[in-house]
Amino acid sequence: VDGEGKAMHKSLGNGMDPAEIFAKYGADLLRLWAGSSDYHVDVRCSDEIFKQLSQNYLKFRNTAKFCLDNLVGFDADHLVEPADMLPLDKWAVTRLNDLLTKAYTAYDNYEFHVVSHMINDFCVVDLSSFYFDILKDRLYCDEAEGLSRRSAQTALFLILDAMTRLFAPILAFTCDEIWLAMPHRSCDDGRNVLFNEMVLPYNGYALSEGEMAQWTRIAALRTAVNGALETARADKTIGKSLEAEVDLTVTAEDAFLADMDAAALADLFIVSQVRVDVGDELKVAVRPASGAKCARCWKVLLTVGSAAAHPDLCPRCAAVVSKLPVIE
Repeated sequence: VDGEGKAMHKSLGNGMDPAEIFAKYGADLLRLWAGSSDYHVDVRCSDEIFKQLSQNYLKFRNTAKFCLDNLVGFDADHLVEPADMLPLDKWAVTRLNDLLTKAYTAYDNYEFHVVSHMINDFCVVDLSSFYFDILKDRLYCDEAEGLSRRSAQTALFLILDAMTRLFAPILAFTCDEIWLAMPHRSCDDGRNVLFNEMVLPYNGYALSEGEMAQWTRIAALRTAVNGALETARADKTIGKSLEAEVDLTVTAEDAFLADMDAAALADLFIVSQVRVDVGDELKVAVRPASGAKCARCWKVLLTVGSAAAHPDLCPRCAAVVSKLPVIE
């Protein structure tokens, strides 16, 4: 049926020519439309639907591009071991495991639209709005071959590898394009994604239910902090979030945050400094961070300039820069 739910008839002129869809949106958009439609009810087809689907398609491509851009030179045969992977990266892989388990069940039941919608939600909610947003500082500023960055790259590789295989039955051309551009393990067939089996969940990297419950609380608190940061920006108290120092008062339920590393917690909230106290109710106070701005990572810290050789850098950035080759 058309976008208004009317049956398509030649006499009504409300049909859509697949050749026109190919020319305007590409073959994979037509495949995505078929893979996103619930065939238990009348299937609607219109230009507006394809425009909306093109946004979902772009979200998947942008997710893949972010992974590819940060996997340049990555050796997929030497992944970070589960015991060495950072908790945030384990959270992302655990969310991937959940996606794989549910998507395989949907494929078994021929519910392709469920697979398409779950992958889109994973890209938008779990990755773009949360994981990738936090990860950028570590990917761009940490030592290239340091454990923290390699931990992130390992998670990105596992995510990209699994998602590309998972979506290949629906987005065959796009997933093959990704597959040809990404790094592979020696056991993979690099010729085409469809020559490889889908992966099983990476249970060795998974967090426990209790640990995932804590991350759910962190995500909720991050939403509260983001709201306070937006208010502070509107009031001209701060400009960018990295100019902020946050005083966070949490209830007993979230008292575990007080035991977390303050710098790691600040990275989760994408601010420069965080102080956590335990009280009777949730409170978030935002003010300009004390210290100087690092010229490399833009964090405002009291420790900027503590390395004599790099007076405009924080200790982390100074240590990384000191290991870079000198170009004369």
